[in-house]
Amino acid sequence: MMNVPELTDRETDQFNQLEYVFIDDPVSSLDENHLIELAVHLAELIKSSESSLKFIVSMHNPLFYNVLHNELKSKACYMLGRLEDGTFELDEKQGDSNKGFSYHLHLKQTIEQAIERNEIQKYHFMLLRNLYEKTANFLGYPKWSDLLPDDKVTYSNRVMQFHSHRTLSNEEVAEPTEPEKKTVKFLLNHLINNYSFWQ
Repeated sequence: MMNVPELTDRETDQFNQLEYVFIDDPVSSLDENHLIELAVHLAELIKSSESSLKFIVSMHNPLFYNVLHNELKSKACYMLGRLEDGTFELDEKQGDSNKGFSYHLHLKQTIEQAIERNEIQKYHFMLLRNLYEKTANFLGYPKWSDLLPDDKVTYSNRVMQFHSHRTLSNEEVAEPTEPEKKTVKFLLNHLINNYSFWQ
C-alpha cells in the first residue's frame, strides 16, 4: 500500500498519514530457523518501504536482534535499559547486542545440522548466501559471489533462485531436490575449506 508512490493510485487513503509502524516481539513462539527467516523478511520490508515511514521493532531475543541488525546495516538500533532510579534510557548499539554471540557461526551450524539430518529447505539457500555475504564482508571482497567456486555465475544463479523471499507461498517452502541439497553442502564446504573459517 505505502509502496505505491502516487497517492491517487493507492487502494485507500487510510494510511497516507502513517508515520510509524510499531512491532512488538514478533518471535515469541518461533524456533530459531523461522526466527531467522522472519528477521530477513522484516528487514526486506523495512528496506523497501518509503523513507518517511519509521519502523520501531521491540524484542528481547538476541538472535533476532543480531540478524535484523546485520540485515539492516545502517539503521539505528537501541537497547532499552532501566536505571537505578527507576527511569529508562535508550542506548544506541553499534553492533551485535551480545558480544559473545557469533552470528556467522550460528548460520554455519544451522546449515550443517540441516545437511546432517537431510532436512535442507529452500530457506537454507538464504542462510547460505547470508553466510557468504558476512564472510566476504569480513575478508574485504566487494561481492559475496567472489567467494564462489570457479563457475561463479552458475552457482550464484542457483543460490539466488532460492533466495527470493517476497512471498510465503507453499512453493516457497517446498523441499529442494537432491541435487539442490548437494549444492548447499558443496558450497558450504567450499567456503569452510577455502577461506580459513576460524571458530
